[in-house]
Amino acid sequence: MKRWPPSGGQDWGMFTTTPGFRFKTKSFPSIGTGGNVCIPDSAFSAANSMTQMHKVSWGALEAACLVLRGQVDAARDQDTLTVCMPDRNGVLLLSQSCRAGNQMTWNNPGSTVRPYVLLIVEALLFGIHAEVKERWARLLGAVSAQTSLPLTAPTLERLSHDPAVKEAMFGLVDSLYFTARDFAANRTELSDPVSPPAAWVHSPVLLGKPPLARSGAVDLTPAGLLARRALTGVRALLYGPTGTGKTELAKRIALQNQSALVDIKGRPGLEDRDMIGYIAPTASGPRWVDGPVARAFRMAQQGLPVTLVVDELLRFEPHHRNLFIGLMDDKSEQEVAALIGKSVPAGRYYTLDLPGADEVLYAATRDLNIICTTNVGGKYVQSGEFDPALKRRFQMMLSIGYAPEADILPLYTKIGGAQAAALTYQLEFATRSMTTSQGQLLAEPMNIGVSLNYLQEVTSLVDAGLELADALRSALLVTVAPFCCEFTDEGELDEAAIKSLSTTLEQLLRKAGLAT
Repeated sequence: MKRWPPSGGQDWGMFTTTPGFRFKTKSFPSIGTGGNVCIPDSAFSAANSMTQMHKVSWGALEAACLVLRGQVDAARDQDTLTVCMPDRNGVLLLSQSCRAGNQMTWNNPGSTVRPYVLLIVEALLFGIHAEVKERWARLLGAVSAQTSLPLTAPTLERLSHDPAVKEAMFGLVDSLYFTARDFAANRTELSDPVSPPAAWVHSPVLLGKPPLARSGAVDLTPAGLLARRALTGVRALLYGPTGTGKTELAKRIALQNQSALVDIKGRPGLEDRDMIGYIAPTASGPRWVDGPVARAFRMAQQGLPVTLVVDELLRFEPHHRNLFIGLMDDKSEQEVAALIGKSVPAGRYYTLDLPGADEVLYAATRDLNIICTTNVGGKYVQSGEFDPALKRRFQMMLSIGYAPEADILPLYTKIGGAQAAALTYQLEFATRSMTTSQGQLLAEPMNIGVSLNYLQEVTSLVDAGLELADALRSALLVTVAPFCCEFTDEGELDEAAIKSLSTTLEQLLRKAGLAT
């Protein structure tokens, strides 16, 4: 029997299938994680009638898993499809497929997983690739018979062992490979900037659901609201408990808008030079050196889209917060012209006077997003309360709460594996009702940062030879307990609080079959 493809992937036009066969993934373990795995004859694509050996394209399989986990967003605008999906590091990437008659153009399609995601989206939203569309429907049917969509990573891993789901996945992967082979030769590839749509109206279609109705086409989640306003420039404050992903959301918005990212973090002892810049002595005389704020303004002044992320705003000293009050005052073009001595295009502008440099920087409000984050409440270390004048400068103030399980489990799974990730999330969720404010013993609940530290320590201990249950117990004492438990006057952690944490973990371990 001949092998297909002959050497693990072939080039077809500008697109090559080779990277997809070399990819490795743990998303669907019943088929494998990489290497030469054959597709059963019963799942062969009709596009290839020869009785050759068909192999699994791991890039195609990972593409299907991303969609099943709800990690792919899509929107169609006439003959243009825009797709958003994460890479292996969780960085969101934008790609497009454009149709002009029979000619297809891909923009930023990647080379391993994204091309197959684009084929799935084309099948569902353009109505082409009939076999892919039919086999995707079959896979959704097999999955939906057992649970709702989207899937968490552990649920997908479990369902991978179901015979009907596994057979449907084999068939889809084979169809995706041959569709890539037969259609990619006619495609032009570009690497131009891709702008996100106002709303990901067609994302539900990927999971067999209707698109968002017109009245619900606007994404009203904090992320959706911020992304929409950031397209034209926004001053926003993200607030909420520590560790809920406020800073990461701000950075993700910068990525989605393909803007330059400049960030600065509040801390005690911060000086003006650390924020705005300073004059440095050089061999040729004094020279101004931009700090992060001046750097953001200078790039925006050149017409580049920029997102300035001001992290932990309330940890800045009051006089530094006054700086933000001033720089978030937008001015007319006439006011700016009077300041800098030359005319500027019509519009609204921010300005920044560089101390001692005899220079005023200006940035069009449409080119500069200013996104601040803060933990609000008396229990957080900060240098003061909000000045009402500062509050008024923000066009949006968004409360950022804890991420849903479906959103956070993929990240946890990547760090610690499916079982440890599930147990960590369950423990994190339980601690939210175990704090002193609810009559219990913990000073703080776990958050994303603590959970990630916990999983990293668990993974290290497992790699060193400990069983998973023992690793979870040991890591609890050096990562979770010091954050969640109060210190006594003697400098020791509250034993009763530690016992409460340990008891909760043991209950979860027994439920998972890891303890008696």
